[in-house]
Amino acid sequence: MLDIRNAGGVTRISFGGRLIDFGTLESLRDAVSEAARDSSTRAFVLDCRSAGDDWTNMGEWPERLAHRRPEGSHGPGPLPEQDAIKALRAFMKPTLALMHGEVLGLAFDLACVCDIRLASATAQIGDPRIRQGRAAATGIAYLLPKLIGQSQAMRMLLLGEILDAMEAKRIQLVHEVVDDDAFEARARELAHAIARLPTRAWEVHKLQVLPQLDLPFDAAMVHSLGVRQTHVIEDRLEGMKAWRERRPPEFRGR
Repeated sequence: MLDIRNAGGVTRISFGGRLIDFGTLESLRDAVSEAARDSSTRAFVLDCRSAGDDWTNMGEWPERLAHRRPEGSHGPGPLPEQDAIKALRAFMKPTLALMHGEVLGLAFDLACVCDIRLASATAQIGDPRIRQGRAAATGIAYLLPKLIGQSQAMRMLLLGEILDAMEAKRIQLVHEVVDDDAFEARARELAHAIARLPTRAWEVHKLQVLPQLDLPFDAAMVHSLGVRQTHVIEDRLEGMKAWRERRPPEFRGR
């Protein structure tokens, strides 16, 4: 079961160092959907430390996908995995991945779909699936080159290297590395700092950045204009008022 906690506008979910299986992925998908509907949730934190995924035994196949489970030795496609990853990518509020301990395989996929990645100094990060004779079909082949470039993505996917935190930061996979003894405090500090931002403006940025990854420039300009014309940021007024009054703004995430 997932460990789900809510405090100060932050929904935090942890795998608790356990294996990620179908049940975990379904629970994560549901939690993301609930947080998207919950107006009190301003930021979503995913603690990605896990014991990996036992790809030989992922547990009971979700009943909702029973009609899409083929018979035979080839086995079913990674539909529950893809659904969880797609739900997190479609979540327009801020997302923060906490990377400590081992963040491998599916945990790595989920961290890569988040907006910001914070790593502890001793984190081990990577995708060793090729060393098991597997090819990931979970979207990481799309996501990773856009995060760190084709060359470094090929290095990680094809060589199956496990990177330490400082190397992950050097190639710009993670945004910040924190000593282990300060990691939890920094994670809480960063999550709540993000939750106090004008998170509606964060959403509008994501509504532009993610769809425009595959658009030509002129089409992206038109798309940005459409987003601008159809999405109101109420916190913009508070931002202007606070600037005039020379005080810290009090954003509501609207």
